[in-house]
Amino acid sequence: MKAMGGPKTKVRKNRNTVLRRRLLVAGLAAFLLFDVALVSVALKDTKPSANAGSIVAPIETTRPTAEPAETEAPEAKPVKALAIETPAPTRILTAFSATTVWRATTGACPATTANPELSTDAGETWTTFDASKGTDASSILSLYVSSKTEVSLVTLTAGDCTPQRVTTFVAGDQWQEYPDRVGANWYVDPADRATVHSPSGAFTAPCPTVIALAPRTDSAAALLCSDGTLFRTSDGAAQYGPGVALSGAANLTVSDDGYIIVAAQQVDCPGARVLATSDAVDGALTPTGCREATITPGDLAVASADGTVWLWVGDAMSKSGDGGATWQ
Repeated sequence: MKAMGGPKTKVRKNRNTVLRRRLLVAGLAAFLLFDVALVSVALKDTKPSANAGSIVAPIETTRPTAEPAETEAPEAKPVKALAIETPAPTRILTAFSATTVWRATTGACPATTANPELSTDAGETWTTFDASKGTDASSILSLYVSSKTEVSLVTLTAGDCTPQRVTTFVAGDQWQEYPDRVGANWYVDPADRATVHSPSGAFTAPCPTVIALAPRTDSAAALLCSDGTLFRTSDGAAQYGPGVALSGAANLTVSDDGYIIVAAQQVDCPGARVLATSDAVDGALTPTGCREATITPGDLAVASADGTVWLWVGDAMSKSGDGGATWQ
């Protein structure tokens, strides 16, 4: 019995072994196929799309900082130079010739007396006169020389400080008041420096404060304003030509063919700058010289006669025969 059952059992075992091997191989193959499929799907998911564009490495960025807004600098406006305000001169100088010249100082009325001085030797010596004696004359406003012996002053009266005229016919030894003749002269009353008095009448000045006046004739004159502006008139002060600005202008006088102006505080002249101009109402100013000196604008006076320019600066009286280029 045992001998007959042995071979069949062995054959059955071999068949079972082969079957298991086939199943194992099939399972392994299926696993490998499944694994390959997974890898394939994974690769497909990581492959870039055709519409994705090129891959760019990340760029390091920093948080932008706000730059200060550009602001326009305020436009620089031109600085207007301030005019120098010059006081009215306290000195008066009038020349008759290259050797004969009169001078005077003036001040407040009624405290000031009228004491003109005369030199007949080109300023080497001076003689002082008392024009207040018997005339009630106080502050001198202007001084006119008609001849070697005849001189007239426009003054204020000590009594009420109104304008009057006093005259000498004997070169200063004696004076007489002529109040009715004051209207024939040019002058500016210190009580109203906005008005100019001429032989034609009283007229409004072209500026609020006239500090100096230089008449050539009954109708022609020039004046200086406190801001240095020069004006000229040819119709007795009724009208004026255009003003010519000269900051620091301190005084003026007539010349043979026009006017001479002296100015202080000029950058190119450490003293008194001398300028000339014609009698035309719109004539230009031409620098002609400089007198080096320490000056006070109110103490500066100038005169001209026979081609000689006289300048009273400080304690010195100087004269020039070439318009101020050289001085004696």
